[in-house]
Amino acid sequence: MRIRMYIGILLILFVIQAFHSISITAQSNNNYMHTFERLVEEKRYKVAAQLLENNKTTILENVKNEKDAYQPIMAQYLNNTIAKLKDDTYSSTDKLIATQQTVILWDAIIYENAPLWTTWKRELENKMEVVLEQKEVSTKDLDEIAYYVKVISPVAHLHLDDQQYKSYQKSLNLLTNNQNEYSEIELEETFSQISKLNVDTWNQANSQYTNWLIMIVIGFIFLSLSYVAWAKYKGEAN
Repeated sequence: MRIRMYIGILLILFVIQAFHSISITAQSNNNYMHTFERLVEEKRYKVAAQLLENNKTTILENVKNEKDAYQPIMAQYLNNTIAKLKDDTYSSTDKLIATQQTVILWDAIIYENAPLWTTWKRELENKMEVVLEQKEVSTKDLDEIAYYVKVISPVAHLHLDDQQYKSYQKSLNLLTNNQNEYSEIELEETFSQISKLNVDTWNQANSQYTNWLIMIVIGFIFLSLSYVAWAKYKGEAN
């Protein structure tokens, strides 16, 4: 009798433990990306990298289930982020940007109907609207906009073809590196590259994404031109 009772208790405990494990697994699948981002914000980079590595297979499987074509892009961002988090030569800003790019990319794939990047998009548009109304554009203004453009750039990677993304990335790289060294000629050449993109080619991509992406890049170029012109004017005035 006692043996049966013990067996019954053990079975109950086993079932409870099984359900508990399932609950933890389900919770971790939903929350590990948020935990990962929090760890990076707390500058616990090695722990964050390990968490991402431990869940890499699951992340890629979930992405593949949503859309197989997105898996290589997701893998690329995962590997890049893990490498940066482990490398002490990268700044905390670089590590945070890489982290936010990975989280936004993952979120855009998994939660297509209400992706996180749309919140960043609205904030970016608001910042650009404010800056465009200013008479003077500072490097701080450009840095803030550059940060947003960098973070949401993986969305462009998802929805543009290779040639479109290369053009987008070329402009982004020019506008977010060594801003103080830009000349009017360099910026005009970048704008020219964007302007040469065939309208029909753009229309083949998802217009919901490409319309605002191209406007952000062009708007960012205009901001940079405004800053260069303003800086040149201030220099001549002095």
